[in-house]
Amino acid sequence: MRTAEEILQEEKDYRSKVNPLAFFENLVQQGKWSNDSAKTIGLFGGNRAGKTQAGAAYILERCLENPKQRWWAAAESFSDSVNIQQRKIWELIPKLNIKYGSYNEITGFTNRKLLLKNGSIIIFKSYDQDRESFQGEDLDGIWFDEEPPYPIYRESRMRLIDRNGKMIFTMTSLKGVTDLIQDIFEDYETIESAYAPLVNEELPKIVDKDGNRFYMLWTTENPYLDQGRVLQEAKLMTRDEIKSRIYGMPINLSGKIYMKFNKNIHVIPFEDIPFNKVTLYHVLDPHDRKPWAMIWVAVHITGAAYVVDEYPERNFNEMISDDKTYNDYTKIIREKEEGLRQIFNKPVHKRIIDPNFGNKTVQLAERQGGQSKTTPKKELSKRGLRFTDGIDALEAGHLKVREALHWEEKDGEIVIQPKFLITDNCQNTIRHLSRYSRGDILTSDGDVKDKVKPKEKYKDFSDLARYGVMSDWRYVDTRIQFIPETPKIY
Repeated sequence: MRTAEEILQEEKDYRSKVNPLAFFENLVQQGKWSNDSAKTIGLFGGNRAGKTQAGAAYILERCLENPKQRWWAAAESFSDSVNIQQRKIWELIPKLNIKYGSYNEITGFTNRKLLLKNGSIIIFKSYDQDRESFQGEDLDGIWFDEEPPYPIYRESRMRLIDRNGKMIFTMTSLKGVTDLIQDIFEDYETIESAYAPLVNEELPKIVDKDGNRFYMLWTTENPYLDQGRVLQEAKLMTRDEIKSRIYGMPINLSGKIYMKFNKNIHVIPFEDIPFNKVTLYHVLDPHDRKPWAMIWVAVHITGAAYVVDEYPERNFNEMISDDKTYNDYTKIIREKEEGLRQIFNKPVHKRIIDPNFGNKTVQLAERQGGQSKTTPKKELSKRGLRFTDGIDALEAGHLKVREALHWEEKDGEIVIQPKFLITDNCQNTIRHLSRYSRGDILTSDGDVKDKVKPKEKYKDFSDLARYGVMSDWRYVDTRIQFIPETPKIY
């Protein structure tokens, strides 16, 4: 006689065959990715991390939940489509929901189509078809399993306009910085990061670029793999291969300077900062061809520094030039600081300037006091704004900023709090710190460079943070203390 456990197991086995999708369980990172509402989302996984199965579950859930959906599922070749994409979909599809789509392991679905009883359809395509085969339809979604050629990607985006459709990627990027990676991923902002033991550094887990969201699915997190075997394989890989094949990072895009920066941790609402027992600092990076970059920082008695305001207030990287005079900038600074005075009830305690351009000799349009040349620092001093030179030690400064940004989490609780935070109104500072990175470590010939400098694109506000932290800013009690005179005792 069968036991109750045996009967239950038999029923579970039967149901899992009829509706295997109902028994599919996302890993944590897969679940976050699957529930993201962004119009373009990517699951960048290491080898055998489970990214394709997650993609198959994603597309089936959308097509089953919403009638008359139209989706493309595209792979590198038709062979890959059959052996990988179509096989995963067949394994997960509830068979009773199929209206048209007989399947076999050799040729896949008949006519490369899967039609469901609710009218939703999945059409299988491959990159070895020409670009024209990716034209002409309006779609609710496109699933790219592995990186598509850039022309196919661009053409496919047009197919999503009419239905406000969604594009998803599941891929291991091994091609370096391609046109596609530059378009959808390069200059990303880090949302979450974590320590990667195999390379002994912080790597991103979730990133954002212009509203598009990408999740790193680490091979080391797949509980169904023999992790001992994974470690053995990693010993045969280069550092870049480990980052790509194990941790899902596109090669040559892992050089973030402040990898620990996390928008969920370091960015806070303005109203959440302390308004008492703070000292205000002003940090300036002047230029002669582009706008001046400035931040104002409130340093609390606890030692935590909060970037509370910045200039300009629009996207710094979209401003090609700036025609403001020293008087114009002085007025901007005064107006900013009058607002801060009303909030914090105190003036700026110290001003710090980029020591390079701040002391650069510049030409005056008219001779003044017998002089035709001056420096930005001198001109600002004439207008009552006295600056101290920042310390321009690049690597030491990067280390100090990393120390200020450092935080640690244990059991869902932050046990080490960061000492450097940014209010949510300072978008340039947030953008630059999250995207600040080094250039390509490889030469055009494939050699490794001895020194790799930071890229200029997101350097300005990162430099402001560096100058400020290196100035050893701290809370200063500016109240005048009354010390009573002690009578002499003879």
